[in-house]
Amino acid sequence: MRKELIQRAKNLLRAGYSVIPVQGNNAPGEPKKPAVSWGAYQRQLPSESDIERQFGKKVTALGIVCGRISKLLVIDFDDLLRYQRFCRHLPQYSETYTVKTKRGFHLYFRTAERVPSHQFDGGDIKGEKSYIIAPPSQIGRFKYRCVKDVPKITLDKGDVDRLLNYFHVDSACDEVSGKRIRDGSALDLRRLYQRLAARIGRNNALYRAASAAREWEIAKERAERELIELHVRAPSHPSHKYEAGRERMEEGLRTIDSAYRNKTSGRSTSGIPNSVRERLLNAQGSTAMARLLDIFVLAGWQADAYFTATDAIRVAERHGLNRKSVLKALTGEYSTYDGRQIISRRYVEYLDIEGLNSRKRGRPVELAFRVPAMSRLLGVLNVGRSPSDRMRFEDLKSAKSYRLAVHREYIRRLAPRSSLKTLARRLGVHERTVRRYNRALEVQLTACVGRLKLTRDVVATLPKRGWGARKNTTGGFWLESAGGTRLPAWRHIGAKLLNAGEKEAQICARLSSLFRLGGDVKDAVQFERMNAGQFARLAQMRSGGRGGLIGRLEGAVESLRRRSSGARYERIQLFFENVASRIADDKVSETINGYLVAYDGAGFEVRRPARRGIGYRMLKEYGNGNVYLALRSAYKDVVMSLARHALRAGDAEQGFDLLARTMA
Repeated sequence: MRKELIQRAKNLLRAGYSVIPVQGNNAPGEPKKPAVSWGAYQRQLPSESDIERQFGKKVTALGIVCGRISKLLVIDFDDLLRYQRFCRHLPQYSETYTVKTKRGFHLYFRTAERVPSHQFDGGDIKGEKSYIIAPPSQIGRFKYRCVKDVPKITLDKGDVDRLLNYFHVDSACDEVSGKRIRDGSALDLRRLYQRLAARIGRNNALYRAASAAREWEIAKERAERELIELHVRAPSHPSHKYEAGRERMEEGLRTIDSAYRNKTSGRSTSGIPNSVRERLLNAQGSTAMARLLDIFVLAGWQADAYFTATDAIRVAERHGLNRKSVLKALTGEYSTYDGRQIISRRYVEYLDIEGLNSRKRGRPVELAFRVPAMSRLLGVLNVGRSPSDRMRFEDLKSAKSYRLAVHREYIRRLAPRSSLKTLARRLGVHERTVRRYNRALEVQLTACVGRLKLTRDVVATLPKRGWGARKNTTGGFWLESAGGTRLPAWRHIGAKLLNAGEKEAQICARLSSLFRLGGDVKDAVQFERMNAGQFARLAQMRSGGRGGLIGRLEGAVESLRRRSSGARYERIQLFFENVASRIADDKVSETINGYLVAYDGAGFEVRRPARRGIGYRMLKEYGNGNVYLALRSAYKDVVMSLARHALRAGDAEQGFDLLARTMA
């Protein structure tokens, strides 16, 4: 071991590195402590005779002094998830000489720049006045080894700034309440402009970068100083006309000025799709999962990045979401929808440079979660793609503020014609709560009433008063005489009005109200014309008693639920090609909503937990295609819910079509 260390140290010395001996196993309490006083080697290189003398028999490790003496900068990742994100976000810097450490990786870079040593969230940057343990050092039973034997990347000043800004901005995104966010010192406008220009063009990139600078409260003069020079030198599209440098500079200044003039109150950003928010609020009756997903977006977490529960709790608590709610969203009652994990999770034994690897057997050591991509959210929740209303930091502080913000943005964006019941269903609350929200937001409500002239032909569409029906009311519609008198809209009353010579009588029906945010209401009631067909459909939908359309639907749904109250399973045939898509990679929960089943040679049924690895083993044992995934059927419940919603919204054709599917 000593000869190997001495030879390695001499080779590093000849390559221009300052090396020192490290105690290693000679001092189990301080294995990474230098075996010599190493202050002098921060300013000068040792000689080969120094190396022969200093590396004793018990020394099992060597160190390399970082900084300008060795022209070496090392990024020390102790958090393996953070290293994985770095490789995905900055792949051009990940392909450098890499050493595997006990907890993570060392990435080596050559640079003549002076970089102070400091920490970041998940590791250290080793520069001046620091050293690192190098291969083939051994501490305990672990031996440092090279896992990427490629040339070290040489960094200039711009590259060093880009790397340091990456760690600072990334940390600031996690620490949204810290000083670094408020003063905007962590935002690298140049890097942001270059990244955007490659995707959306230089003019759009300039406006977006200036808007980001404005929202991060960066002075306009600094934005002009950092962006204008880049904008002038950026290559234009070949199809664009030629612009002189002065013209481009003036145009850029006008663009930045426009971005700063369009200032909004408070920093905000888009989040998850509205359809995802509404499905979660309606299905779970809680804001925990929706708020957590929006927090991921606000904190700058990238899709498919891995994180731990501690990471999520630390960031969520800064936004007002407590630890208990985060755990419920990650592993508790709000973590699933229709039996599927919303945020996928798995136990991992270690992370290598290629990402997650769980092929090794043994006791799991860490539970990792994965930030869901939007495509996964849409698929798991079975909703369509939709726009995303902008959320602000203060909107996430509580369940009430979040629901209030979702309601506010919906009213502002669409000024919808809707019922209170529909608005309440979106938010997963009672209608009384929606009324309180409307008062708090000063929502202006306009009642809409449809009118139809009463004639002999139209009288036939009026409902008959059945046995047990209320005598003096017809819900949602009424008759109105020329003098303004209101009467129940029964068929016999309409016939009496016509027989009495009432030619100006009208049928009135209450339509969905119109909601607006702010402004003055011109009319408290808005009248609209209505034809006989529209009224007939409304009357059918609102007819009283169990004989109405809604009553028939509810009876059919209840009957179907009674028939399917037992545990019913649907079987899906498995092949080697579709196991990965049919069985989630979750290794945490036991089989609850399904199981694997096969038949042995004697015809007996063999059941196993629905896990991916078990599925592959059963296919090898019983043959490709002879294994089935039995899932608890929840499809019909979903379709029945959609049918109920369609019929209540007035779309009878779609509602009965959906209901027919459940009966098939």
